[in-house]
Amino acid sequence: MLDTTSVPAWARVPGAQPVDPAAACCTILSYGARSLAAGWSSELTDLGIGHRVITLTSGDQAREQRLLTEELQRAVVGWRLMLVGPLADVLRARSRALKAGLLNAEIILSTTEVERIPVVCAHCRAMTLSTTLATTLAATRTTQLLTCRGCSETLVVQDHLSPLAGGFLGVKHDAEQRGDARAGLA
Repeated sequence: MLDTTSVPAWARVPGAQPVDPAAACCTILSYGARSLAAGWSSELTDLGIGHRVITLTSGDQAREQRLLTEELQRAVVGWRLMLVGPLADVLRARSRALKAGLLNAEIILSTTEVERIPVVCAHCRAMTLSTTLATTLAATRTTQLLTCRGCSETLVVQDHLSPLAGGFLGVKHDAEQRGDARAGLA
């Protein structure tokens, strides 16, 4: 296994990136993390940076998409999107923002829990949430297997976080074997 990883610290254990003191204005999208959003809001107020705080629920992806679209239409040079909440929600919103054209440097993140790990299947692109992998991925670098909810393949969860897909990468556990060996014909 490689010693380097694309998984930032805030995706392994709850944590936050700092407020950008050079931001022109900000929008905070909070997924049930009122106290953390309030802390960011207070810090932005102290810095004299205009901002909005919007509270979302995890299941309301249609509202999330609509609000992100509206905020992006209002965006000016120096605007920052701040996302706070559970890892799965933060990664999904970050993915949508990146696909809409935001730069990684324009997005500030804070995770409140990392118990639900989103895994993206490299083969069918389905997203599977796993609650059993979180502790193991954070503590060790052992191989983790998961059944994809889309194609039912057994996946190896890689130590790679895809910003655009919004989750950890999952690949077939036997992808390196020849096709006839997997079928029992070797």
